Amino acid sequence: MKDSKKYDTVVIGGGLSGIATALRRKAHGDKVLLIEKNEKLGGKLDAFTWGDYRWDKGPSLFTIPHLVDELFELFGKNSRDYFQHHLHNENCRYHFNDGTVFTFFGESEKRKKELSKYFTQDEIEKVEKYIENIAKTYDAIGDLFIDAPKLSLKDAFKTKILKQYPKIVSRQMLNSLNAYNERKLGNNKLVQLFNRFGTYNGSNPYKMSGLYSMIPHLELNLGTYFPVGGMRSIVDSLERLAKEEGVEVLTNAGDSVVEKNPLGYKVQTGEGFFEAKNLVCAIDHVNFYKHIMRDTDLFEKYEKEERSSSAIVFYWAINKKFDQIGLHNIFFSEDYQHEFAELFDLKQPLSEPTIYIHNSSVLEKNDAPENGQNWFVMVHSPAGVEPTDSQLQAVRDLVAKKLERILNIDIVNHIIFEDYWSMAQVESVTGSYKGALYGGAFNTKMSSFKRHGNTHKKYKNLFFTGGSVHPGGGIPLVLKSSKIVDHLISQNG
Repeated sequence: MKDSKKYDTVVIGGGLSGIATALRRKAHGDKVLLIEKNEKLGGKLDAFTWGDYRWDKGPSLFTIPHLVDELFELFGKNSRDYFQHHLHNENCRYHFNDGTVFTFFGESEKRKKELSKYFTQDEIEKVEKYIENIAKTYDAIGDLFIDAPKLSLKDAFKTKILKQYPKIVSRQMLNSLNAYNERKLGNNKLVQLFNRFGTYNGSNPYKMSGLYSMIPHLELNLGTYFPVGGMRSIVDSLERLAKEEGVEVLTNAGDSVVEKNPLGYKVQTGEGFFEAKNLVCAIDHVNFYKHIMRDTDLFEKYEKEERSSSAIVFYWAINKKFDQIGLHNIFFSEDYQHEFAELFDLKQPLSEPTIYIHNSSVLEKNDAPENGQNWFVMVHSPAGVEPTDSQLQAVRDLVAKKLERILNIDIVNHIIFEDYWSMAQVESVTGSYKGALYGGAFNTKMSSFKRHGNTHKKYKNLFFTGGSVHPGGGIPLVLKSSKIVDHLISQNG
């Protein structure tokens, strides 16, 4: 048996939160090893090319860029030497089945002018008030739910928590997101638009708490950005920094197995044995307990939790430019509530899905030829349910026919290449249990309190980061998760 190499911190999982955690521990002077089972880092932030076309495979929305910038600042580096991004004032183009289409802007005056074409002055004022209020909610309790370790019962009587009880135990929290939006907005189209933000953590707006009305604050008040070179450039820049600063990176590591020992943890990979005082799980915690820690009791406990949604994504090379398609585009279903019932209750492919299209070539000209576009076309699908070939074809046909009807274009004849990602591929490539994009769903009023935390009382010096644990999924939250874990490790000594 080979001798073990010793580290202060070993991070298992080379997605964004794993890279960020490794960098933060390195900035404290730790000897750090980052282990990734696949051939490259990045997790869901992967990319691929076909001819002159390039696609980001996963996340497409970028907010709070300073969370990336500050990782460079930890080492006294100028992030602009590694990574460029710019503000994009157009948040999303919304299409409804009745032919209504409008663009939602981040800048208030521009947004009000656009909405005035379709909504009354009273409805527009409700939208602006809504956006103002969610900023106040975020500022009041965001640090409790997002920037700090998960709240527990012993925290209930701390002064800081008591001061926020009127906001936490409120009508906003006790109502569903949909009920809150109906009360605040009234207009069905506006309600559907703001219900959509519940999908940002893969949940059901008809069941999740109205406190999650905070979600659009990040893009509507703080801004929507676009990284030069596409979303993958975030990972590429951080990987370059990690290697420059001496973070040891092991890719193609295969499956790892962990044992607890008196001094910390021993990690076995196909490349050998590694020991560390601190172990960080930066993969889905359910699969970690099942395959790596091999703790049957904890696996059985957490695998019972309801999963967030998965997705079917079609990557289309389009040989024509369609000006109707912006960077972010939504084509709503007619019956939104039924869509979520199919997704979470019936667990079946959606009969009329809402469609999201990301077209990075609008801003990143190198992502498609001059006369083409690179479409990332996504619909939600139930976690743990892999569509059959015939179901996948049916979804593809539904999507194409709907886009042809709403946009009045013959899209099928302009697709010159197609690839796809579905639940099984999401699970096998990224390690997300049952292909759930955000770990557990937030489909109860108490979901935030029940979510797996950044530690577990059973294992000392074992820490958890990433989208399946507190505070949640998405680029900003997994980066905040890495900050929480870094702080907890430092506190632990």
